[in-house]
Amino acid sequence: MRIGIFDSGIGGLTVHRELRAALPGHDLVYLGDTARVPYGTRSPETVKRYSFAVASHLAEAGAEAVVIACNTATTYALEDLAEAGARAGIQVFGVVEPGVRAALAAHHDGAIAVLGTEGTIRGGAYQRALTRTIPEDQIRGVPCPLFVPLAEEGWVDGDVPLAVAERYLGGLRGQIDTAILGCTHYPLLKPVLAEILPGVTLVDSAESTAQAVLAALGPGDGDGSESFVVTDHVDRFTSVGEQFLGRRPQSVSWVDVGPPRGVFSLP
Repeated sequence: MRIGIFDSGIGGLTVHRELRAALPGHDLVYLGDTARVPYGTRSPETVKRYSFAVASHLAEAGAEAVVIACNTATTYALEDLAEAGARAGIQVFGVVEPGVRAALAAHHDGAIAVLGTEGTIRGGAYQRALTRTIPEDQIRGVPCPLFVPLAEEGWVDGDVPLAVAERYLGGLRGQIDTAILGCTHYPLLKPVLAEILPGVTLVDSAESTAQAVLAALGPGDGDGSESFVVTDHVDRFTSVGEQFLGRRPQSVSWVDVGPPRGVFSLP
């Protein structure tokens, strides 16, 4: 199958990396909407409009399934995108539900923290999904906006990220047993987070999402291809993307994404 993956920028490459490992036989097309990054501080209406536009482009490029590799876009657009895709036989996956399932499996006697951008925490998709199983008072939503620029600048160890993480998360020590990394940038900061939150299980929604897509679509046959398109800054995506993908992205090109149309016209 041809699977489209999209994010507001570079962070979704952590999802792409896990999908490539889990589904080696499928063709992957990654779209980073780098001209309009970040989605995390945008209004729900704007995030939905952007999400439908990039999903439209992926569908026109032949995507038979779409993975929303962005927590904010999953929060605000997954339900409508999945409904639109179902009418055309295009399955749409988000990153929230897989992360919630993994967190609940790891959770035992403390609270569960959701770490994310302002938009993801404000949108509350993780919190709503968790409250179907555990009480609201066992959930902590913590916006950590500075983690994104730290990851993109490569400041993923040392005194600066430790100080930022301590400011955001130090008060959670002894309260939580599980933390969902509700932003695709945050896996790069796992060693720092583990130092600030010793003994806490860190749930990477990228890994959980890849397993959910694998369960639905299977690993595929043969050797799948991959390509990357961005709406701005090809050179920056290529250089910074290596930190997230674990290797330098190849075949990166620029694309102009138009308004939502076709299968993914706005409802």
